Amino acid sequence: MYNDFFGFKSSPFTIAPDPRFLFMSERHRDALAHLLYGIGSGGGFVMLTGEVGTGKTTVCRCLLEQLSSDVRLAYILNPKLDAIELMATMCDELGIQYEQGERSLKAFTDLLRDYLLKNHEQGLNTVLMIDEAQNLSVEVMEQIRLLTNLETNDKKLLQIILIGQPELQELLAKKELRQLAQRITARYHLRPLNLNETASYIGHRLRIAGLQRPLFKSSAIKRIHQASGGIPRLINVISDRALLGAFVEKKNTVTEPIVKRAIPEVLGDSHTAVNQASKNHKLVWFGVSFAILLTVAAYIVITQYPQSIKKETMVDSTAQPIQKALDDSRINNKLKNEPLTKSNDELAQEFWGDQSWDREGLRSARNLFALWGVSYYPYQASEPCDFALDYNLSCDDGTADWDYIKQLNRPLNLKFSTQESGSFWGTLKAIEGNKLVLQFGDHEVRMTQEKLNPLWQGEYRLFWKMPDGFIEHTKYGDTGPVVRWLTDAIYTIDNVDISPADRFSKKVEDWLMLFQMENGLVADGILGKHSVIMLNNNVVTNIPKLEKGSVMTQQGEQ
Repeated sequence: MYNDFFGFKSSPFTIAPDPRFLFMSERHRDALAHLLYGIGSGGGFVMLTGEVGTGKTTVCRCLLEQLSSDVRLAYILNPKLDAIELMATMCDELGIQYEQGERSLKAFTDLLRDYLLKNHEQGLNTVLMIDEAQNLSVEVMEQIRLLTNLETNDKKLLQIILIGQPELQELLAKKELRQLAQRITARYHLRPLNLNETASYIGHRLRIAGLQRPLFKSSAIKRIHQASGGIPRLINVISDRALLGAFVEKKNTVTEPIVKRAIPEVLGDSHTAVNQASKNHKLVWFGVSFAILLTVAAYIVITQYPQSIKKETMVDSTAQPIQKALDDSRINNKLKNEPLTKSNDELAQEFWGDQSWDREGLRSARNLFALWGVSYYPYQASEPCDFALDYNLSCDDGTADWDYIKQLNRPLNLKFSTQESGSFWGTLKAIEGNKLVLQFGDHEVRMTQEKLNPLWQGEYRLFWKMPDGFIEHTKYGDTGPVVRWLTDAIYTIDNVDISPADRFSKKVEDWLMLFQMENGLVADGILGKHSVIMLNNNVVTNIPKLEKGSVMTQQGEQ
């Protein structure tokens, strides 16, 4: 309808998978590289996940185009099959003949084994690609795992690519699928486009459609990105409707008001895509909806568990009903009063019980965000570190020892591992005397540092609040708002008035070096993220901390 008006040769924002409009962002190229690496790594599983509309199909098309002639591919598009149907479909895809009505798993396994061995002798690779893999049942997943047992001394005979929505990660986190999860040799979660990539994506499709001039105002692109959450499919439908709106109004450019009118027309008034305008509403909703729960839970904890309330004054947004919380507390008291003589794997089983194991750290991220008063829903939002930026928080991850963890004095996520249970994440919420307060999914436990040591090799992740205008490695001679923030902190801590307040002078450098030395940091006089964390511990009162007596609040760090 609007093609002639704008001068398009074809519609730029159709959602049909037209290869002419293929846009490979850096994220898509990374995903493709992971899949190609997995295929060439000698077998096992490769996994690609991503939210609906992020471009998984685009990556798969590119992968198929780059497969060499020595690859034999079985591509399954409908995974809602039982084990027999799966094996039959594989045989159909690979051209393996079997008797009509065959219902024996052994018969299919023997046929596939012979086919795979024959391909191996001829120097051919066999690949099974399953799309929409989040719909696979646990039983079928286990059958797929058993197929990877077909191997020679140095190579798996079958390579398997699982492609699915984020729920696939939850499926593989189940305890009964831990053997399969440990066989994944390459995995990639395809995240939505950032703002710059969204602008490039829109510009790319406009150019392919035959338009060389700028058409969307930068403010309009920003609004599209916020409403779509960077998901290409949603970018397409919003942009298409915005072009229609501009056409109706006879305007040669797409402005932000046009986009704002287009968004509810295609996504509805209650759409769940990320947009800046709804963030404040979400925070207000969070506070109101949990106010009653906080009051009731605080009363229960104060009257029943007075020692616990001294440490924590905040209720996690993932809390279960009160009765379950009381039951868990009785279990934890038993753990607290009885010596732990379990092995590492038995201890890990005690943490998680029947819950899905947190292999990716997303549930732990949810629990950690809750301590900052932020509601995070894994698999419905962006990756934790990207999501944190919306609340002016940043990630810090790496390896450390207990002494340094205590110096940072922030709740954080820890990565644990055992020989049998594999790797998983948990949240260190607080330190009470010689006991660590940890949360694993919905379970809270208390234990000594020594008993946890065999499970933790030092890997951590935490959130911290960035000062306005923060630039990593701010140093002598620099100016700007972050320097003023630093001089304000110096005044608060030592009552030292530095002028000019926005210039990183020698006096500021000397003070910072002494502060770093006293807090166990590298005394280089350069303002980095760990120096900011330590400074905030001294000048901000309403941030979540580990040590007893710290103030914990839902307001976060101001």
